[in-house]
Formats: sequence, C-alpha cells, structure tokens
Amino acid sequence: MLTLLSNLKARFAEQRFTRLVRRNTMLTPERIASLASLARRLEDEGIPGDVVECGVYRGGSAALLARTVTHSRLPRTLWLFDVFSGMPPASAADGPEARTWVGNLKSSAGRVARLLRCTGADLSRVRIVPGLFQDTFPAARIPQIALLNLDADWYESVKLCLEIFYDSIVPGGFISLDDYGAWPGCRLAVDEFFRARALSFPLHPVDHTARWFQKL
Repeated sequence: MLTLLSNLKARFAEQRFTRLVRRNTMLTPERIASLASLARRLEDEGIPGDVVECGVYRGGSAALLARTVTHSRLPRTLWLFDVFSGMPPASAADGPEARTWVGNLKSSAGRVARLLRCTGADLSRVRIVPGLFQDTFPAARIPQIALLNLDADWYESVKLCLEIFYDSIVPGGFISLDDYGAWPGCRLAVDEFFRARALSFPLHPVDHTARWFQKL
C-alpha cells in the first residue's frame, strides 16, 4: 500500500511539473524532450561546467533544466539571461516578419524565480540576469559551460552568444539551437560562426526548427 501511494504521489508530482513547464514555454514536446535528454547526459557522462540559457521568457525550459542542473552532484550553476521586457529590435538579416515580434513575449525575472521555486529548483544555484545581452554578458564570469541553450531568435543576439560563450564550452559539451529553422537570422549567425571557426560538427534535428550539436 505504501509503495502504491508513493508511486501515485510521484506520478502526480511529475504531471504537475509537466503542466507547469508547458504553460510557461513555447517549446514543442520534441524540444522539451531534447533539452531534458541533454541535461541528463551531462550527469550520465560526467560533463563538467555550468548551464547557460540565453532567452528565458517565462522560464519553462529553465525549470526543465533546473530540475537536473540545480541538484547535480557536480558544482553546477544555471545562468539565465533575458531582457524580459519583450523581444529586442531585429535587423534586416532576421527577415520582414521579425519586426512584428519586437516588444512581444514580455516576462520578468520574478516570474521565472517563482516558477523555479514551484518546480523544486535549488535557487542558490541559479543566476537570473535581466538586461540586454550586450550589457550583461561582460560581467558574467563562466569559465566552464556544459550546455548552452540558445533561444535568442535574432541574428545579432545569436551571434553574440556564440562569440562570448563558445570558447567556454567544455569538450563534450552541448549547444542547443532553438530557432535555427524558424528565423533566418539565427541560421545565418550559426552558419557564419561554423565557417569562421571551421567547425564541422553535425547539427542534429529535433523538430522543424531546433537543432543541437556536441563540441568535441
């Protein structure tokens, strides 16, 4: 009886967690599963380093990552970067539709923190950093990164994320690209970075837009 009650309690807790994640993200189920898989691989393979997310919105994917990252046996920190005041200005590289998204998708650091607290994250191992990337990245000191999750949409944002954080990603670490198939600016920034660095890592498809690769 106790085992049955314990199993039911665990199942209800998992269902509640899943509902909270889905209510606070625009990710497809495939992207949710992919991020969860990459986070588990960090633990299974003992890949050292922090986890960095650029583009947080309401914190659904952050909660998904935090469940593993903030309870890791390794001394990890989860870094969450977002302007939180709506999507920043786009450039011509992002296409004409991008203009209609500028200023949309507002959230707040407080909302994200509340979600993380509700989903069991250890907030002592989380750093939520509000502001434009170009203003906040210079003050961040992250010597080792195990997973870089890029949900930054625009050309300039994705380009800056790669330029700033790529060299800190450890061998065996992962880079998840949410917008590669959805926004032309993201694809251009990634393709240019691969050419500039002479990278040939395969981009693994997740769904119609997301990709991930492993730095070897």
